[in-house]
Amino acid sequence: MGKRQERPRIGLALGGGGARGAAHVGVLRALEAAGIPIACIAGTSAGAMVGAAYAAGLTTEQIEQVFASVRFRDLFRPAWARDGWLDNAPLAASFERAVGRLRVEDLNLPFAATATDADTGEPVTLDRGPLGPILRASTAMPCIVRPVPLGGRRLVDGGVLHKVPVQLARELGADIVIAVDVSVPYSWRRKKPRHPLVFLMRMLEIMDERLVAAELNGADIIIRPWADCGIFEFHRYRSQILSGQAAAEAAIPAIRARLAGFGAPTVPAQVTRPAPATSPADPASPASPAAIPAASQSAPAPAVPATSPPVPGRLTLPAPRRPQASSP
Repeated sequence: MGKRQERPRIGLALGGGGARGAAHVGVLRALEAAGIPIACIAGTSAGAMVGAAYAAGLTTEQIEQVFASVRFRDLFRPAWARDGWLDNAPLAASFERAVGRLRVEDLNLPFAATATDADTGEPVTLDRGPLGPILRASTAMPCIVRPVPLGGRRLVDGGVLHKVPVQLARELGADIVIAVDVSVPYSWRRKKPRHPLVFLMRMLEIMDERLVAAELNGADIIIRPWADCGIFEFHRYRSQILSGQAAAEAAIPAIRARLAGFGAPTVPAQVTRPAPATSPADPASPASPAAIPAASQSAPAPAVPATSPPVPGRLTLPAPRRPQASSP
């Protein structure tokens, strides 16, 4: 008898986007409900936060409660330094209160986050060591949040180079990569910014567009929730979760088709953004869940595999004297 073929490993590449990262919770919830097993998670910025919490064993309901209770002061404190206006030390403390003082090695799933060396511009992979400093580094938005000293480097947000870390998910062992992009839709960008900081972030995201598009070429499935939300609008978490869940549910047929045809070269199956959803917790959303249209997706077709982004450098952190893992 022939050797039984093992089930392909599915990896998630969760992109950055501040408060829009709540959509990742909805994506995870939909994948769980559909019985889609996740073998590994790579995350950038907010995607790293949600991915680490999930890999630590928190349920999607518990992660949603974190979003429901989080306040700006739980993530940042004023710094007014030359290299940033804010310090994100409170973010690490808030994460540790939710899941405990864990190391990457303690997680239930293979996990890695991305960061960027603020001095050399090199991509850095953070795949071992204490989670608190790793998440601080991956979420340190340049010019806004001060660089995080780690392993002899000054690190900033991984989204500078790898906003949706598709290649990193491959390095973790994924055969099929589901990329979740929470970049803002063009229509949202046309809204008049209320603060210079909002305008700055909007310009940075426009600059990111081509970089993100090139990186997404390496994914098997691309999910784009409707991300009509500012990076600091954490009070709109509920509509983002619903949007992520709707977008992922629409992607389930494409994921099943990719699993069934594993091994055949395909172009990425893209799921278009559903319209935003309304919930009692988020009255600002302009449409109701019933108004969410069925997402369209491209049928798999033979194509030349996309060129993979450069492999990021790895940063190994020194182990503490007596590492202790706390249960969530």
